[in-house]
Amino acid sequence: MRRAVPSAILGVFMLALGSANAVADALSDAVARGNVRLGVRADAPPFSVARPEGGYAGYQIDICQAVIAEISREAGKTLTAEFVVVDAGNRFAMLTEKRVDLLCEASSVTLGRRERVDFSLPTFITGAGLMGRLTPGPVSIPPLGGGGVGMPANPPRRLGVLAGTTTEVAVKGLVAAGQLQAQVIDVATHGDGVTALSAGLLDGYAADLEILVDLRGRTTTPDAFVIADRLMTLETYGIAMARGESGLRLAADRAIARLYRDGGIVEIARRHFPGRAPGDAFAAMVLINALPQ
Repeated sequence: MRRAVPSAILGVFMLALGSANAVADALSDAVARGNVRLGVRADAPPFSVARPEGGYAGYQIDICQAVIAEISREAGKTLTAEFVVVDAGNRFAMLTEKRVDLLCEASSVTLGRRERVDFSLPTFITGAGLMGRLTPGPVSIPPLGGGGVGMPANPPRRLGVLAGTTTEVAVKGLVAAGQLQAQVIDVATHGDGVTALSAGLLDGYAADLEILVDLRGRTTTPDAFVIADRLMTLETYGIAMARGESGLRLAADRAIARLYRDGGIVEIARRHFPGRAPGDAFAAMVLINALPQ
């Protein structure tokens, strides 16, 4: 004789089952909506930046557009991108709260972040660089992917960093360890950092190298800024998504591997890093992650 399952227990079980299905079904939800919600930043050029004419562009955003094309092929229908603005402070919360599907900006992969979110195959290799407003002179810029690891010979006194980034963590760690003599000042946006540097409120500004190169090029007096030719860290970017979204992650990995196999990633890099040849680290990343279907 079977015993009846109390309705309260059955209700809890069904609720839990429904929640689990919702957590694991972001890809199906995106297909049903007809769009993928991309978390983008307005101030992280050349990876994610607001365009003057409207919309957003960048290296990571182009890769995410390739992911949307991959999902569209698999679903047999055309999906579009819905841009959702995030910042360095709230981006991972926006992801875990399911307010965005993919983070398409300058997100470094770390073990600590993997406790909260998942990441795609690597999309870029860079590192924290240092920019100062110094006497103009010859500046050696490493190739795409970085040119080495090391500290500038003469670190600045007041060093600005973007709050909520791995650069902030790395710089403050170096100061705490006595390896860097500097007063670290958090800023809210990269634009604020460059403005403070221009006004003499900072002696230097630290950020990922390619971001510094782009920010320098956007100033009205780029020759007034110099960038150290060595990196303070080495970091790997990826496209972040909520944990447990295996379908979405597989679609992202398929799209990235396809870009690596057919050379599409080179065209994206040329578009967003004009005049800079890919370095050995970038080439190795592409070769290792050009996975077959």
